[in-house]
Amino acid sequence: MSTNDKEMLLCFLQNFTDINIIPVKLSAALPGYYHAIASDPELSAIASKKCDAVLQELSHHNSEIVARCSSLRQSIEASKNPTNVIQEHVDLQDLSDMPFLSSQQHMANLIIEEIDLKDYID
Repeated sequence: MSTNDKEMLLCFLQNFTDINIIPVKLSAALPGYYHAIASDPELSAIASKKCDAVLQELSHHNSEIVARCSSLRQSIEASKNPTNVIQEHVDLQDLSDMPFLSSQQHMANLIIEEIDLKDYID
């Protein structure tokens, strides 16, 4: 992320709870900003603090602001904990289904593929 993008997102974070600056009619455009903020650890920390303060005192804030903070918080949490990841650990030391192969020969058939989860998470 470039410095200008980060500065723009920081400015957005400072003002997204102000309906006079970012009116309700622009709410549909905000999820893109939320995802960009969620992808940056520093901005995520700032956003989490701001949203936690709003969500701690719901009665002091407009329902639109509460909804914005909830959505931003949800985007941040989703980026930290992908829900579609399946992780399984298999111990090959005790594998006995093919006794004529050594554990090194089993590993020779293993294909490891690295993927970027951001391509699969909305």
